[in-house]
Amino acid sequence: MKRQSIRFGRPNAKSKPLSGEALLLHIESLSQEGRGVARHQGKTIFVDDALSTEDVEAIITTQHKRYDEAKLIKIVKPSTERTEPFCTHYGECGGCQLQHLKHDAQIISKQANVLNQLSRFGEQTPLLIEEPIRSAPWNYRRSARLGLNVRYKSDEAIVGFRRKQSNKLLQISSCPVLDHRGESIFTDLKIALDQIPNSKSYTHAELLFGDNSQSLLLRCKGTPKQADKESLIDFAKSKQFNLYLKTDTETLTLLELAPNRYSLLDENIQLEFHPGDFLQVNADVNQQMIRQAINWLELTKDDVVLDLFCGLGNFTLPIAQHVKAIIGIEGSNEMVMRATSNAELNKIDNAQFFRADLSADNKHQQWLKSSPNKIVLDPPRTGAYEVINQLPTQATEILYVSCDPSALARDSKLLLEKGYQLTRFNVMDMFPHTNHVESMALFRKTTLSKTKEKAKKSKRVFKR
Repeated sequence: MKRQSIRFGRPNAKSKPLSGEALLLHIESLSQEGRGVARHQGKTIFVDDALSTEDVEAIITTQHKRYDEAKLIKIVKPSTERTEPFCTHYGECGGCQLQHLKHDAQIISKQANVLNQLSRFGEQTPLLIEEPIRSAPWNYRRSARLGLNVRYKSDEAIVGFRRKQSNKLLQISSCPVLDHRGESIFTDLKIALDQIPNSKSYTHAELLFGDNSQSLLLRCKGTPKQADKESLIDFAKSKQFNLYLKTDTETLTLLELAPNRYSLLDENIQLEFHPGDFLQVNADVNQQMIRQAINWLELTKDDVVLDLFCGLGNFTLPIAQHVKAIIGIEGSNEMVMRATSNAELNKIDNAQFFRADLSADNKHQQWLKSSPNKIVLDPPRTGAYEVINQLPTQATEILYVSCDPSALARDSKLLLEKGYQLTRFNVMDMFPHTNHVESMALFRKTTLSKTKEKAKKSKRVFKR
């Protein structure tokens, strides 16, 4: 006799069937993902492509216990901030979700969302909210990952991005947020791949633009044939691309016409990068961001700075020119070597770089005992919670560059518990037309009673 498993708690509630009936909804705000937020019969509903203040008709597509998701059917009363999307692929492509919202309004919405999370979950309100760092709305992106595939029936190559809410690829003809040098890359690369018999073995491409270089890294399964290499080299020569091939075992340099470098003009710094390296995608915002970091930290020749998640040395080397010493920490030996090489390239001798897993226990590390009085954090989306737990508390300032509001809010609460008050904050328009938001926060070591009283008197909110 088969024994039945024991069930604890109440029986699972049966989900109600979707009626398919259009609901008239008023959109109260925008979510962090850029979806309209409405309420109906006491339940939150997220509506794709709807904007704050709009009245819309929408159909529920997915039901959850605490919220529902809906598809926009009709805009009854449009927002004054709604605009016509510029890209011909909008609505099909999974990127640039906010093109239907005016550019300035995007920045305001993103700032409001980050401040809301800082207040609710980080229990911090900035003493001073600075003007956002702004970007040109188009042709700002200097790196991108392109998907590659082959159509099943025709064997025709596809070069593009993921479709909206799908893993399938959409053939792209042009991308208006990409550096203008990449305007024709989708069509050009598709033609090149169509000339290769086994183009299905190429799975994706990484596109990177330096000041005077354009590079393409192709990911290939297995070992490419010599004829394939020659065909791709001919393509790269004709389009003036550096070309690299990453296989299961190695990265091959097939053609290199110009050095991969970008400049930080304000600091007279040049940084070399290799294909596959992480670059801040928006060169202009990156320059402004570094300038602001140096100004906010009020650097002097007596400062010893610790730069965590330092990458190529993007912050480390500009800061080095203003301080006594700086130590950069990164998670891979390859990036430590790259940053060290960049220090040598720029004749900077007061910067040292070390490898460490910043999510692990680093209390024994000598660099953590170096008595830095200022710290820079530029973590990935997962944030810096683990390393913040281990940071020495003698640092007077901690500059946090965030690409995820939830992680920033969580880490802000931890910094508050360690005696750091959020004194300056702004958002940075690193990714126009997307729901991604970059922000900078300066935390200062001080007594909590004084900073809370000061916050009431000094709070200033950005307005257009």
